[in-house]
Parts: sequence; C-alpha cells; structure tokens
Amino acid sequence: MIYFDNGATSHYKPFSVIWAFLKNVRASANPGRSGHKLSLKNAFEIYKCRETVAKHFGAEQVIFTKNCTEALNIAILGIARKMGGHIICSCFEHNSVLRPLHELQKAGTISLTVVSPENGKFITSRDIEKNLKSDTTLVCVGAVSNVTGTQNDIENIGKLCKKRSVLFLVDDAQGVGHIKVNMENIDFLAFSGHKGFLTPQGIGALCIASQTLPLPLVYGGTGTESDNLYQPLYPPESLESGTLATSLICSLRAGVLYAEKNFERHYEKTLELTQYLTKKLKELDFITLYSSPNPSGVVSFNVKGYDSTETSDFLSSRYNIATRGGLHCAPLTHKHFNTLSQGMVRVSLNFKNTHHQINILLKALKELNNKKNNSM
Repeated sequence: MIYFDNGATSHYKPFSVIWAFLKNVRASANPGRSGHKLSLKNAFEIYKCRETVAKHFGAEQVIFTKNCTEALNIAILGIARKMGGHIICSCFEHNSVLRPLHELQKAGTISLTVVSPENGKFITSRDIEKNLKSDTTLVCVGAVSNVTGTQNDIENIGKLCKKRSVLFLVDDAQGVGHIKVNMENIDFLAFSGHKGFLTPQGIGALCIASQTLPLPLVYGGTGTESDNLYQPLYPPESLESGTLATSLICSLRAGVLYAEKNFERHYEKTLELTQYLTKKLKELDFITLYSSPNPSGVVSFNVKGYDSTETSDFLSSRYNIATRGGLHCAPLTHKHFNTLSQGMVRVSLNFKNTHHQINILLKALKELNNKKNNSM
C-alpha cells in the first residue's frame, strides 16, 4: 500500500516508540496506586514523560488524555463552566472545538463568535482583535488546518491575547512533530500522539501554561487525598481521574524524543514532498488545489467532475493508495472553500513517502480523469 493518510494517523512507528510501549507492557503495574517497587517505577515513567512534554512545549503542567479531542474538551468545557462569557474560534477549527463550543452556546453558557480570515487563507491577530469584546474569556485557534495544512498566525494571536488578558487555546493535533510551538503566549495546548509523534492511538495531552485552571470534567480516583470526598484542586490530579495508560505514555515520551532528534531532516523532507506534489497538481487542469506547500504534509484537492469520496475510493481500489475523502470533521472549513457538498481529497505525507509514490498518485489521477472523458 502507498500510505498517504498520515493526517488521520501515522503509519510508520519508530522502533524506539514500539520498544518503549512493549517494555512497559512487560513491567505493567498501576502507577501511583500502590507503594511497591513496580508501581513506583511506573509512576516515575509517567513523571519522565510529563517532564519531556513540558520541556518540549514550554508548559507548566501536562495532563494526559486518551486523545486530542478529550484534551480540547477539558480546556473548553472546564474554562467555560468556570468563567462563561464570550469565546472566539476560527472557521478552520475541527469539530473537537466546534461541537463543544456550539453546545455551550446552545445551553446559554457562553456567547460565541466564529471568525473567518480577512486574507482568505489563514487567521491573523487582526481577525481576532476585531472580534474581541469586554467579556471575551477564551480564544481557540488551531496551529495547522487539518484540511489544508495551512498555518494560522498563532504567535501573534498569542501575543494579542496575553496583552488583552484573554486565555488562548491552541489545537496542535496537526502541528506536533512538524512545526515548533512554544507556549510563552499560549495558555492551553492540546495534541494527540498518534500523528506527528508516531505513537500508537489512544494517548494525548493537554499542556497548561496558565494560572487559570479548567474545572474537571471527570471525577474519581487519583491516588492522592483518598480521604477527601471532593476532587483535588490542583493538576495533574485534579484533571486526571482513573488509571493512566502508562505504556502509551511511555511511547509518547519516546515519540517526542524521536521527533526532536530528527526534526530538521523530517521538516525539510516533508516540505519538499508537498512542494513537489502541489507543483505537479497545478499542472493538471482537471485538479482544483486547496493547499500550498507545508511541513505538515497536508495537500488537499479535488478532481473536477468527481465527489472526493469517489476519487479516494478509486485510488484505494485501483492503485492501493490510502487517502481521505469527505469533510474531515471540519464543516466550516469546507463551507469557507465551498466544498461542503463535494468534500476534499486529502493526501497527508510524511518523511517516509517518496517522489515515486507521488508519481503513481499522479498517474492514477490522470487515469481517473481519462475515464470520465471517455465516458462522455
């Protein structure tokens, strides 16, 4: 198979990540729940990963979750329940941001403004500043669009939010491992491990660099203050109830270290591959291209006359090429690009892909277009 679906989940897993997971599975114990050596060893492994992730992003606290969606929900629902007020998000957000926000708006907990880019391409600090209100409490903007791979200007948005004393949440699901993000002007950052950090599925985190903490969504055992009938007040225990996925957390630490060690090489390779693919797609008059070259590897397009799912199904059945068609869980992004009915074909590359694989994709697309022409 030619795997071009890394934006959904990474196919390649480094040996160091696999070994970190398996090594801990073999030494499994419940961390922080008992006093024996194996339990303490597992608790220390979790501490090491917290330390590694916090250092990578410049975070003060790291809350482990099962995925990026859970991390985003903890931040959004936890802050909204605590502060209410007005929240801003962008039209490029994933449903993991849009759905909790719209549920909060529907319940009357918050008022909501969805911002579109003035430049038509990416969200800037000006787009946010024009929509700030006296009761704005939170701004939510993704680092990288999961649909097009476009980067929003989170650096200057963060500076604006800090200046105006507004909390700033970044969805970094599509950015980790591909771009460097520091939380100097970011209060909350959510990510999952299975994309850019190349871990198995099932592990994510919410990084916190703010004194304002979300209220917990889940209440239960934390291994601390067990005589207290109320949830602990401070993280990580206040936001982590129940047994943690220790083996996956170990794999996450290995994934972060692997990404750091190879960042420059992987960045350059992925960017060059998207440059090559976008250049070749622009040469085809039957292609509508929505992406520009980017280090996250995301290139989205459509074949004229075909629904995106038809194109993706053809590539899979005829050429064994894995892509993604449809709406990519980001309906307002598709509304912005006028592709709500057609969707987009998303090719998401990483450093393991090759020019030869891209050439096979281009050959397949030409065959699909010829198929349409011959049937007319």
